[in-house]
Order: sequence, then C-alpha cells, then structure tokens
Amino acid sequence: MTTSTKSTPGVAFTGDTGPVLRTGDASFDAQLNRSMTAAMRGSADLGEVGATAGRITPGDLGSWLREWRATAEAVRAEGDASLAAGHRVSARRCYLRAAEYHRQSFFFARDDLTRQDLQDAYTAHVDAFRAAAALMDHHVETVEIERDGVVAAGYLFRPAGPDVPRPTVIAPAGYDSTAEAGYLDAALGALEQGWNCLSVEGPGQGGVLYRRGLPLRPDYEAVLRPVVDDLVGRPGVDPAALVLLGRSFAGYLAPRGVTGEPRIAALVCDPGQYDFGQALRGRLGDAVWQRLQDDDPTLEADLAGTLLADPQRSNDFRWRMAAHGVTTLTDYFRALSGFSLAWLADRITCPVLVVEPEGDFASTGQAEPLAAAVGGPVTRHAFTAAEGAGGHCEGLGQFRFERVAHDWIADTLGR
Repeated sequence: MTTSTKSTPGVAFTGDTGPVLRTGDASFDAQLNRSMTAAMRGSADLGEVGATAGRITPGDLGSWLREWRATAEAVRAEGDASLAAGHRVSARRCYLRAAEYHRQSFFFARDDLTRQDLQDAYTAHVDAFRAAAALMDHHVETVEIERDGVVAAGYLFRPAGPDVPRPTVIAPAGYDSTAEAGYLDAALGALEQGWNCLSVEGPGQGGVLYRRGLPLRPDYEAVLRPVVDDLVGRPGVDPAALVLLGRSFAGYLAPRGVTGEPRIAALVCDPGQYDFGQALRGRLGDAVWQRLQDDDPTLEADLAGTLLADPQRSNDFRWRMAAHGVTTLTDYFRALSGFSLAWLADRITCPVLVVEPEGDFASTGQAEPLAAAVGGPVTRHAFTAAEGAGGHCEGLGQFRFERVAHDWIADTLGR
C-alpha cells in the first residue's frame, strides 16, 4: 500500500482507508468522511465537498460553519432556480446536497442550544430536505408523535406503487444525527430492498432537542412504544415485519428499546453497545470513577482542566452535555452511566445482528457482553479496516455494511 503524507486542504490523497479529502484538522476530516458517504447516495458532490474543505481554516470552528453555510446556500439557490425552470430532478439533487451541507455547518455549533446560528442552520437543513422530499418519486410522510410524555418526529418512506404490506425498518437517529440525515443513512438502502423505512428522532436528537429542548433518556423502550403504536396503523406497514436498525449511539438505544417492545421482529446493532457506565469506568480509570461515585467536589475542576483545555475537545464534550441536558462534566458522566442494558438484555428475544467495526471507539469491549446477555439468537459480524470498513459505523464502507445487514434482515424475515 502506498501512503502519502500530503496534507493540502481540500485535495485527495491515499491513506490507510483509501482516497479521502482533508482540511488538515483531524476532527474536521472525520466529519468530511460523512459527506463522502453522502455523495454515494446522491446527497453530496465530491467536488463541492473538496472546494468547501479547501476554504476551511484548520481548528477554526467558526470557519467550518461559515464555509459549509456558504456552500449550502449557493446550492439551495441553484435548486430553486432549477425548480423555477421546471427541472425537478436537478432541483431535488440540489436540495438534498444543501440539506447535507447545512447539517455539516451546525455540527460544531451544538455546544449551546440557544445559539442563533445553530437554530438558523438546523431550520435551513430541514427546509432543504423537505423541499427535496416533495420531489421524490417514492412516498414520504412526515411523522410527529406526542404521547405518554414522549415526543418523537421523523419521516416514513415507502416505495412507490400500491400500499401492500411491507417490512419496515425503524432507524432511530444517533448522538448527532437528524431524522433528515436518516434518509441517506438508512432509508435509501431500505427502499432499494422494497422495504419501508421510518427515520425517527426522539429526546436528545434533532428537532426534539434543538427546538423542544428535550434531552436524551436511557429508557428508550418508553420512546419506542408510541412510535410503534403510530407506525403499525399506517398503510403499507406489515406489523409482523418490523426491524429496528440502531447505528452509532442508537446501537444502544435500539436494543434498549426492544427490551420493552415485543413487536420488533429483528434487531441490528451497529456497533453493539451494552453498558456505558462500564465503558466509561474503563476509560476514566478506577480512581477517577470512584471519585465520581463519591461525588468528590474537586473532581469537576480536575476533569475540566484536562478535558476542556483544548477548544476542539471542549466542543466535543459540550455538545454531548447539551444532548443530555447537563452543564458539567461530572453530571454528564453520571448521566451517561445510566445508559445500560445490564439486567435488561435478556428481555430481547428476537433475532439480533451485532456488528463490530474494527477501530470503532463506540464499541470497544461492548459487543461481547451484549451478545452474551440477549435472550434471542445472535449473529455477529466483524468489519475490518483491511476491507475498507473500519472505524465508526464502518466509516467509508457503507455498501459493505448494507450487504451484510440487509441480507441478514431479508433472511431473518424469510423474504
């Protein structure tokens, strides 16, 4: 393998995971990969992504927001011009790309939910996606649920044609995604299989967080239940063929949801996650963990001095705090520790696919206890960097993931 160390922003180079684009900033580059996978699904243009990356100043969070917003607004305007001229396909493509670029723009602006630039960018993200949805060939329904103290929202995508009963993939958003982003992350692949897909966000995700201010909750079974209640009454949904696809943080939310929802016929966890408290203890070390349990009043200052000193790292923690509705590191770690399947996983009796991508920071040490604890049959699949599918949620290897996951779903449902 030939590896180049060239780091000119915005240009292609060959590295351990193949051709990528770079800004010269590691955190920024990780997010660029998401737009590269969006390009595979027609929701980004590699040239536009590269040109935007070339204008971004490494380490400058404001530069990231400004340049992505500039690209998004330009592409949205092009879409409006195409639509006005009657060019629906070109307009749809522009709107999908604009939605992705707006999503990128506010990624690092989520440290404070009251930020006007976050609210403006999120609104533009949703508006661009809905403009695209109005031009799609398949069915798209907006879903809004408020029941039993639960707020959830999203989109139900159904193949074009008659509403015959079909399997439906339920795809919860992750730690930082939106229901709109679920179109390219989950829905397009499901539609190609002839399935429906519900892309859904709940507390701590997308508009439920940014507009309603509702933080993440560990008992996702309480969120999933009204979502399924709403789904099974809709046309074209086979209530006996509901599949829960949990990716990224939803690799925890999905199995937790199934512990209280027996109507799920199959479950995919990518990556499999079991107990955040256990994982957190391993990362903090026993001494710091004990101080956290003891409510040591000096711990916050010690942690902040280490973890919040670097602006980029500080931003990473602060947007996670915002998603959990807390403002200190110690409260964040305590909140995260409550996200656990310990003593609950045996309630999962449907078939489960546990995915393990090599090098995924979210799955370290978690797949094994999850697979051992569930009450139903388990299939495990490991993806590797050598095959181009290492990193968080398989990184750039999205079609490799879909082949494994979709084939398993079809075989499990007997379709």
